[in-house]
Amino acid sequence: MYFFDGKLEPEWNNNFKFSTIIVAVMSCFRLALKAVIESCISQGAWIWVSAFRKGKVEARLEDFKLFSEASTGIWGSLVLIWRMKGKHLACVGAAIVILAQGFETFSSQMIGFDDEPTPFVSNTGANTLHVPPPPRAETWHNIVPRGVDMSLGLSTKAAIYDGIIGGTMPTLPVVCSTANCVWPPFPTLGVCGSCTESLFRTTSISRQDSAASVFVFAVSPTGGSLNAFSSNSQAFFSAFDMMSVSQTPSETGVRAHECALWFCLQSYNVTVTNGVQSSTMIANWSKTNFSSSTSGHFGEFTFVDIPPDLCVKDQTRYTVPEDSIQALKTFMDSLMVGNASTTAGTTSYSSDWVEAMHNATSNLDDWIARLALSMTNDIRQSGSFDTDNTPEYSGTAYVMASHVRVNWYFVFYPLTLMTLAFCYLAETVWRTSRDQVCAWKGDSLPMLFCNVDQSIHAQVRDGMDIPEGLKKRVGRTEVELVRRDDGQWHFREPINH
Repeated sequence: MYFFDGKLEPEWNNNFKFSTIIVAVMSCFRLALKAVIESCISQGAWIWVSAFRKGKVEARLEDFKLFSEASTGIWGSLVLIWRMKGKHLACVGAAIVILAQGFETFSSQMIGFDDEPTPFVSNTGANTLHVPPPPRAETWHNIVPRGVDMSLGLSTKAAIYDGIIGGTMPTLPVVCSTANCVWPPFPTLGVCGSCTESLFRTTSISRQDSAASVFVFAVSPTGGSLNAFSSNSQAFFSAFDMMSVSQTPSETGVRAHECALWFCLQSYNVTVTNGVQSSTMIANWSKTNFSSSTSGHFGEFTFVDIPPDLCVKDQTRYTVPEDSIQALKTFMDSLMVGNASTTAGTTSYSSDWVEAMHNATSNLDDWIARLALSMTNDIRQSGSFDTDNTPEYSGTAYVMASHVRVNWYFVFYPLTLMTLAFCYLAETVWRTSRDQVCAWKGDSLPMLFCNVDQSIHAQVRDGMDIPEGLKKRVGRTEVELVRRDDGQWHFREPINH
C-alpha cells in the first residue's frame, strides 16, 4: 500500500483491479488471524486445566465450554474475560476476537480513491497525448497591397470594429479533446493599450443659454504628447485624443484623455478543467529596437531585453514589420476622428465608432483593454511563428483517473491486531511448554482418551440424558490435568483443594 499511495490505481483488466486485490488480501488476513486466535484460545483451555499451572483460581470442567465458545464468538469471549477477571492469557485472545468484529468496517476504509487529473495515454502506445499549442504569433504581417499602398487584412479590420463597438471579448478557444488540458506558459505577439487623462482643462465652446444642457464630444488622432509616437523603443501604431464637454447653466465641465495602442509581447497561462477554459496573462513587455530597412530586410521593430517571466525560448525573435505598423496607423487614424453634439436634446454622431467611444468615456480603461484584446486575438490567429518552436508550447491532455489514497489511521488497526496475535501466539507456545501439556488446541480426540477421576465420574449418573445435565452435575467441579507415569492423561480434583 505504501508503494501505491498517491499513485494511479493499477488496473490489469476490467475485472481485476487494485481494490479487488486489497479485498482478497484482507480476507486472507482475517481468516489467518481467526485461525491463529482460535487455535491459541483452544490451547489455552489445556493450559488452564494443567496441574503445573500456578494460580489462585482452579479450573472447572465447564471452562472447556467457555474456551470453545470464546474461540468462535464475541459473546463467548466476553464471558471468558468475565470468568477469568482479565487475568489469564486467554483473555488476550478473547479481546482480539472482540476487536476483530470491526475488521470489515476498518479494512474497507483503509483504501480510498480520489479522481485527479492524469496525463492521458493513447490506446495505440505508451506515449502521453499532447495537444496543439494555443494560437500564438512571433511576427505579424496581415496586410495586402492596394496599388502603391498597403491595406489591413479583413480579419484585422473586423477585430478593430468588434473591439471598438462590441461588448465582452471572449478569449481564443484551444483544442482539448479530453476536457482537461494544461499548457506551459507561452509568449505571443499582442497589443497593449492605455488611456491617460490629459492636463487640458480649457475649452473654446461657449455656454448656450438656450438649452438646459449641451454636450460636445470629439476624438482626433494625434502625434502623442504623453506617448512618444516617434519613439523607436516602443512600437506605437495609434494615438488619439478624446475630449468631452458638458455644459449646464451653472458650470462647464471638460475632460480630456490621450489614448494609445502599441505592439507588445505577452505571456499567457492557459488551462482547461472539466471543459472550462481559463486564460490568464502572466506578464507583458513593450521595449523594442527599430532596425531601418536594408537590402537584406525591411524595417522592423524587434523586442529586446525580454525578461525571463515572458517564457521566451532562446534565439526566438519577436518582430513587427514597419509596413504593418504603417498600415495599422493609417486605418486607425481614419477611425479615430469625429465628433458628437447635442442640439435641442438630440445627439448626433459623425460615425458609429465615435458613438461607441462616447459611450465608453465613463470607463475608458475597460474599453481600451477590450479593443487591445480583440486585436491581440486576431494577431495570434493571423500572425506567423517558427514551426520549430511548436513542440515547446504543446500541451498535455489529462483525464480524471482514480488515484490510491491510503488512510494510514485505519491501517494501524489490522497491524495492531496482527502484532497482538503474534505476541499471543508466542506466549501460548511458551506456556504450553512451561505447563507441560501437548499442543492439542481444538482437537476433540484427546478429550476422548483422557481418564476422569472415579469420584467425578460418579457424580454424572444420568446427567448425559438431560439438557445441560453435565453442566449441572459436574460443570462447577474443579479439576486439574496430569500425566501419569504410564503415559495416560488424567483429570482429577486438585490436590491442594
